[in-house]
Amino acid sequence: MSNVKALLIFCEGSHDVAFVQKVLTLCLGFQKMKWKFSEYPFPLNALFKQTVQDHAAGDLSLDMAHKFFLPDSVLQKSDYLILLFNSGGSSQTVIVKSLLKQFLIFLEKLNEGEPNSQIFSDTSDTSDTPDEAQSVVSEAKYLFLYDADHNGTTALFEKIKKDFEVIDEETTWFFNKLEVLKDDPFGAIADDKAAYIWAENTDFGTLEDILLPMVEKDQKEIVEKAINFIDNPLFKWETSSTDKQRKIAEISKRKKAIITCVGQRNYSGYSLKVIIEGKEKEKEKEKNIIKDNTFMDDPNVKAFSDFIEKFME
Repeated sequence: MSNVKALLIFCEGSHDVAFVQKVLTLCLGFQKMKWKFSEYPFPLNALFKQTVQDHAAGDLSLDMAHKFFLPDSVLQKSDYLILLFNSGGSSQTVIVKSLLKQFLIFLEKLNEGEPNSQIFSDTSDTSDTPDEAQSVVSEAKYLFLYDADHNGTTALFEKIKKDFEVIDEETTWFFNKLEVLKDDPFGAIADDKAAYIWAENTDFGTLEDILLPMVEKDQKEIVEKAINFIDNPLFKWETSSTDKQRKIAEISKRKKAIITCVGQRNYSGYSLKVIIEGKEKEKEKEKNIIKDNTFMDDPNVKAFSDFIEKFME
């Protein structure tokens, strides 16, 4: 039985998942995995199976179970496994805590050497137990990704620590202060936990502030036409609002609209997530609105890629 290290990354939305997945595959050499539950290392195999069983018993919809408790994407490189979750936004901490609570319980039992614990044996599938699994999670880390929006990085780092240092009334999570990196003000680490903020600067911004300049570089003419269309005859944007929260939200929505519009020729009717994800096969990559070299050479992408490597060490 082999040991693997796991990194659980909680993203605000599906297009954040697509962006991070692109960083992991293009910059860090990870590969996407499409496993059955039984193929995951313990305790992930047991956790995901239990999640589906619990939701089936509760008669909840499958899309709710997937969105809130199952990873959108799983990637592997050597003995490292990264799971990307769409947490639904910074206001959905209860959802993330629910998954963390279950995962931490499994992990604690495993570390205490209790393979015969009742929590491991409530299944007829022996691959859900640590003795029968092909691999076991020996170490886990956790990364929270959020837009700065109008809040700024400092306030968000404090909010993340406050939100997650207590999982529930029974579970206190040891969460030291997030120490901001000297060479990257958007990233902060506290032992096995970390946070990274998407922003134009440390005071405000969103992931779209990182994405749009890359799209403009590779699709300059189309971007100009999209802007003229979206800004003039079609919509009005309150990007000069005196309300900072409203202003930043409007800037973000406008940039999303521009990127989505630019991608419609090659991805007709598809979402921003699909447009960011792009095509992976070489013969289809000409459809991507952000070229691989542009993406990998972008300073913001490089900074985030370096942060991931540093945190995984």
